[in-house]
Amino acid sequence: MAEKLEFNCTQDLLQNLINGNTPIADFLNNLFADPEKRSQMCSALQAYHRNDGGSPEVHAFEVANPSFDVASLTGRFRCRFQIDYFFTCSDLRNVGADTIDWDFKIENNTLYLTGETVLERDGDEF
Repeated sequence: MAEKLEFNCTQDLLQNLINGNTPIADFLNNLFADPEKRSQMCSALQAYHRNDGGSPEVHAFEVANPSFDVASLTGRFRCRFQIDYFFTCSDLRNVGADTIDWDFKIENNTLYLTGETVLERDGDEF
């Protein structure tokens, strides 16, 4: 299932993006500089690993390959992040790397993000 997020943006920030005064990479990095928004994204990235076992945690990410279409006010970017697992019963720690692609659209000063849909195995496959 795809994760979904919504972030309110100031009119000035959006106008600078739309007018080409702010590159999309700077816009997204400025957006995620807000600790609350960064935390929400980390939680959404972590949610993609909720069924992996252990206690997955994501503390940081970086935005890569951003693109933005001014005409449709849509775009996409990739989050690169480290996922930390802690398995309490066995007192083991494990670390992995992952990427999740996000599509977004801008409407009414709000940035709507939809993460990729993760493929899940059907029980009949085995």
